[in-house]
Amino acid sequence: MIEINKENIIRKCNEYLLGNTSKEEVLRYANELIINDKYEWDDEIISKIIYAWDSEKMNYPINKVNMKLWKQWLETGKNKLPEFNSWNSHIEKQKKICGKFDSNWNPVNKKLIIGCSDNLDKEPISGLRRPKEERTTGWLIWSGELSKKDDFFRPVCAEHLLQRRPEIIKYLGLDVGFRFLVNKNGYADVWFDKEITKLK
Repeated sequence: MIEINKENIIRKCNEYLLGNTSKEEVLRYANELIINDKYEWDDEIISKIIYAWDSEKMNYPINKVNMKLWKQWLETGKNKLPEFNSWNSHIEKQKKICGKFDSNWNPVNKKLIIGCSDNLDKEPISGLRRPKEERTTGWLIWSGELSKKDDFFRPVCAEHLLQRRPEIIKYLGLDVGFRFLVNKNGYADVWFDKEITKLK
């Protein structure tokens, strides 16, 4: 009998992250562990990850963002995959933010468009919610200085922000007229700007 431990799964995560193994090979690896009786493990996290890999369509996609999160889960015991993959996991956080800043909860359809700058990997992140236009949420989100260039904001499907900047999803339930400024160090400022409600 071959015992599978966390180090074995972490090694497979690293192989994928370094580009030394493909998604298809990860799928085959998980399937082999499940169907072959010579492998065994006694760890709930290992079990959940192996079964998630084996049935990707029913779970989270195998990609670099999620592979880092699976590795983190194995190393720390903290599962952050829902935060980066499930819009609904942010709903209660949105309601809490709205209550804190005296805003109506105005939920976003995750399939609609947000205007985003290209540099969302930089700090800090700013956002403002103007009145909606067709197929948009009304949100504009950017890093650094706001620009008036026509191509500064690009259309991004709201749910795609889950894997790019999941920490800002909790602010997207704020009503029209609200703004926020946040960074990864925990700084957060939220305020209402009446002038935004007049924008066309």
